[in-house]
Amino acid sequence: MKYVGSKEENIEYRKRPGAYTIIINQNDDKVGIVTDGEDYFYLGGGIEKGETELEALKRELIEESGYTIKNIRKFNEVGSYIYAEDKGFLDVEAYVYIAEFDEKVAEPIEKDHTVLWVKPEEYKDKMFREWQRYVMERFIEEKRRIYY
Repeated sequence: MKYVGSKEENIEYRKRPGAYTIIINQNDDKVGIVTDGEDYFYLGGGIEKGETELEALKRELIEESGYTIKNIRKFNEVGSYIYAEDKGFLDVEAYVYIAEFDEKVAEPIEKDHTVLWVKPEEYKDKMFREWQRYVMERFIEEKRRIYY
């Protein structure tokens, strides 16, 4: 797993594995990301004890968007040492997938999350975390292979 960013010395980081996805639409070159009105990030989140990556990903997608997903493919794995105000110092292990929305099965639980359809090139530098920007850059590099 490639790590982006640096680790501060004398800080104890708590492991935080998570599953995330870049939502694609085969009809255009935009991707689905999420905003909370201030920051931009990928759909997904932490893997709970006893969950697999895919179980966590599917649960998070329903919570955040109300949609199930299909055509799920592993894309990247990246780690990063971060500080989150609500969780402290974390050693993030992000397992990133590419998928498409399938069916709307519920209303999103996380009401402050809005899915945006964006051109990756216009949002790669706007992603909230350094690891998210790194993944978006890799996505842009491999976009042709992913879509075709």
